[in-house]
Amino acid sequence: MDYHVHSTYSVDSCMSMEEVCLRAIEAGLAEIAFTDHIDIDWPDTTIPPFDVKTLDKYFEDLEKMQDRFKGQLVIKKGIEIGLQPHILDECANIVESYPFDFVIASVHLVGGVDPYLGEYYKGKTKEECYEEYYQEILKLIKSFDRFNVLGHLDYIKRYAPFPIGKTDHLLCISLIDEILETLILKGKGLEVNTSGYRHASEAPMPHPDIIRRYRELGGKIITLGSDAHAPEHVAFRFETALQEIKRSGFDSLTSFSSMQPKFVAIP
Repeated sequence: MDYHVHSTYSVDSCMSMEEVCLRAIEAGLAEIAFTDHIDIDWPDTTIPPFDVKTLDKYFEDLEKMQDRFKGQLVIKKGIEIGLQPHILDECANIVESYPFDFVIASVHLVGGVDPYLGEYYKGKTKEECYEEYYQEILKLIKSFDRFNVLGHLDYIKRYAPFPIGKTDHLLCISLIDEILETLILKGKGLEVNTSGYRHASEAPMPHPDIIRRYRELGGKIITLGSDAHAPEHVAFRFETALQEIKRSGFDSLTSFSSMQPKFVAIP
């Protein structure tokens, strides 16, 4: 199952829905969840937003794909929703207004600035940058309930300009523990995002040590996603990630229908 893929409904993806499905079948997947971006009040006006007004068409096209690939591929209706403190009610309204199977909550902005941009890191140490990012995640997931899993927990490492250290994932570990405990308390899950294997750190997001920590704290809900925006990244490094997930103490992944979890044994 690949529970994090983007079609051209996401402005940063080059794949049509049909291309995603064909590549998923070629890769031997049984199930995918389309999780196109919706980021309300995105600060960069040069980037076309995924406007909520397009969601009706999004669902029409998802249903067409479900019909076309019936018997070949299970296709779930998902979304990756970007959280910011001032839009949480609007995000909840969107999730409640459409028949989603699966919702990833992600944090792409801190104080209106994307850690993708160098501006975020100016005048701060590596630890200060990580701490500010994790504090924002913690605040948002404490306040927001309409999601299933937290996306790419240590997303910040993807773009941080500092030299990569082998223990970067342990920065602010007490904050990470609080994030994991909050997810567990609220019955929410953790995404294992394999796009981290395309990064110089050569590790999924979050790092296997954090996946293991989530399990030790009592976490049960794990999804696996490639964060693919191009065909060659669908199911990217899944065999490696599955081994790491099993080593972390999990014997199943989680699928979702109507936002309800179902555990699926890892072969």
